[in-house]
Amino acid sequence: MSFFANMIDVIPTMEWLSLPQEVEQFSILMNLQLDLRIESYNLNRFQDKFKNSNDIHFPKPRFSSRKVLIEEKIAGIEMNKILEIKHMSHDRMLKSISDKLIDSFLKMMILDNFTHADLHPGNIFVRFVKSNSHNKVPEEIDEFEIDQLTDKLNSLSSSDLSSELNMLFENKYVPQLCFIDAGLVTELDDSNRFNFISLFNALAQFDGYKAGELMIERSKTPETAINEELFKIKVEKLVDKVKERTFTLGSVSIGDLLDRMLGMVRSHHVRMEGDFVSIVVAILILEGICRQLDPDIDLFARSIPILRQISFQEGKLIFEKMNKIAMLKVWATLEARQFINASVHDVYQLVKSDGLAPNY
Repeated sequence: MSFFANMIDVIPTMEWLSLPQEVEQFSILMNLQLDLRIESYNLNRFQDKFKNSNDIHFPKPRFSSRKVLIEEKIAGIEMNKILEIKHMSHDRMLKSISDKLIDSFLKMMILDNFTHADLHPGNIFVRFVKSNSHNKVPEEIDEFEIDQLTDKLNSLSSSDLSSELNMLFENKYVPQLCFIDAGLVTELDDSNRFNFISLFNALAQFDGYKAGELMIERSKTPETAINEELFKIKVEKLVDKVKERTFTLGSVSIGDLLDRMLGMVRSHHVRMEGDFVSIVVAILILEGICRQLDPDIDLFARSIPILRQISFQEGKLIFEKMNKIAMLKVWATLEARQFINASVHDVYQLVKSDGLAPNY
């Protein structure tokens, strides 16, 4: 990997993505992953951070040493399989899986500053649980029943699996996501955390020019940036488009925006920190999975609960460093946007069912 990263780094403008440094960081993480006590520690931390969420499950570590890790067996359907049968599956079921996946990632990235850095489809399992009276995953789960159901589901052909999952969903079974292989995590240090918060603050105020300015100032080598003013203007225009879509109820592809942002970084020689690139890559992968499940996924709308939590946790660093009035404006905008979206959907359903003008 180091060889290919250095080869790519020779290509003009590619050096600003810091690929060799990213591979070096990956090498450090892989070496750390050889000590399985670290994965056990990570699993325990994730268990603690998600102790109030029944929608997300991490395997419990039973015993660990440097070379041995014994953990709870997870019975579930691989996300790859869910993606294979998505065209035959219930839309609401797929949306439920997508929402839970993106919500958990936003919590890890923004609230917890402790992000699973290897959430590809092979490390995500879905299992189906009989819901409680609130149509949610219950606190107490019969693991034996889940194992039996999962074994049955995994033995089915794709078409039969799709039909069975659709039937389970109609019968009030709800998806629970299980994340495995927690040896790789991203945890920003104080400096990078502050930089992330500052950038988040600028974006929260839809101040693209300030965001571009911060990306240059907080980059690894600010002096190498070229055409700085043009870079800031480009970021400003990109953020303005996001703002326009946000206010006009449009769905925004964060992955597409980040991809275009990386293109600007390359052309203007802004050398990004490895941790920032890691987070960008994680977002690209996660949004790619979620958009396959739900083409209308909107990370801005899904961020509302996270903003609510931030607003009630003022002792948290992320809110202490931010302009509270600006955050409240964004929060109010997104709340109103969600309400209008819901209202439009309700009216559509009434028209579709002849509820507005019933035939007597």
